[in-house]
Amino acid sequence: MKGEESVQLQRIEKREFPDNSPSYAEILLTTIQEMNREENLLTALDLFTQRSLELFNCDLAAIYLFEQGKYKLYSISSRDDKYRETVMLSEFPQDFRETFTEVVEMDEEWVLPLSHFDKTLGAFILKGKRAQSKDERLTVFVKQVISIISSFIFERMLRIDSLDREQALTLLLRGTEILVRADSEEQLLSEAGEMAMEILFLPGGFFLLESAEGTWEMRSPFGRLKQEMEWDWRTWVRQYISKEECCLRNAKVHFLDIEDNPFKWERVWIHPLQTHSGVVGELWLMNAGKHLNDQKQEILAAFIRVVGVALETIRQREELARLANTDRLTGILNRQGFEQRVREEIASTLRRNSHFLLLVLDLDLFKQLNDTMGHPMGDRALKEIAQNLRAAVREQDIVARTGGDEFTVVLTEVSMNDESLAVIERMRKSMCLEIYNLGVSIGVAEFPTEGRSYDDLYRLADQRLYRGKNLGKGNIIAD
Repeated sequence: MKGEESVQLQRIEKREFPDNSPSYAEILLTTIQEMNREENLLTALDLFTQRSLELFNCDLAAIYLFEQGKYKLYSISSRDDKYRETVMLSEFPQDFRETFTEVVEMDEEWVLPLSHFDKTLGAFILKGKRAQSKDERLTVFVKQVISIISSFIFERMLRIDSLDREQALTLLLRGTEILVRADSEEQLLSEAGEMAMEILFLPGGFFLLESAEGTWEMRSPFGRLKQEMEWDWRTWVRQYISKEECCLRNAKVHFLDIEDNPFKWERVWIHPLQTHSGVVGELWLMNAGKHLNDQKQEILAAFIRVVGVALETIRQREELARLANTDRLTGILNRQGFEQRVREEIASTLRRNSHFLLLVLDLDLFKQLNDTMGHPMGDRALKEIAQNLRAAVREQDIVARTGGDEFTVVLTEVSMNDESLAVIERMRKSMCLEIYNLGVSIGVAEFPTEGRSYDDLYRLADQRLYRGKNLGKGNIIAD
């Protein structure tokens, strides 16, 4: 770029200015060299607008850059505060790209488009009586300067975009490693939200996911939405998703303008969250209108795909675990799932310094039912008995089918006494065994007084069960 600048400046010096004229080109070259040494684009543009007061002998110089479809004031320098105030209070015409293609001379003002190979970059404003020079040399010089400063801005924007992209990709790669190791949906969504803010520098957002019941739930708010605030954003979201025009289950990225919120957020950027089964939710990002250029949208789209893959992996893993721990016929826990839950309950009971009862139940006359009525009837009986058993105990109690016609129950926070035996008796009656002409024998053991491990406890309850069977059908043996 420096070689190109030198050639252009030599042409200006040779063709437009006599030997005794001030060296505008020399001043400009020095300015560009100083700008190149600045790391911050805003600082470099401030330097340029300050020098422009001298270069163009004007009262005010300002640069607007075109971002996200709008012209935004980036730098302004002036000799007189009245000009600064006028520009600061006025709104730049947003149709400038379509209306103006050449230098526009207005009353005490020049408006010059900044562009590079048909790419709109912004606009350069010169204001004041001094800007109304009739010297054609100055007009030519201004146009040459615009070409140089446009090249500078374009090159600097490319550099900024490249650095942002490199940083975002680094975060994306690191985030991918973290997300694929998440153990649960909550952990995944929480970490994904924090990463989205880190990648895009956004103030907050949340996930909207479809529940198993088919409703939409707001999950894992992050950033400022995690805090208690005056703005009831949850109610606002519910009102939106209840509208017919809601884009849920639509695989398109869309925007939503926000009104009347304490943070003056302008819009939400909504990205669908997809798995192989389709759209399962959305990621809502607040105030994205000013931040999400094409490059950042590309990075975020890749990030969302990673979240979708990680979410599907977790759900498949949980489903496999559920199937591995669930009895397919009855839908309650199987032996493997029961043993895992009981060991967890043992640790929890010890921490609480509490007790629980383990019950082993064996159906009486079940073989006779199968032999006389057939296995389909036996399966139907097992399913109905399992449902009745699950309904007869509390939510925190554990129910499993651990054998062909064997069920196992843990009654938490319960000790062995007459009251607990009465509870067991009521549970047995709730099983409605008489419908199938069945009975049940039950062996009971107490933790931790009669055993401090699952194997010891189960062995004792099982021994009592068969002792009861040897004494006759339908006994409850607890000692």
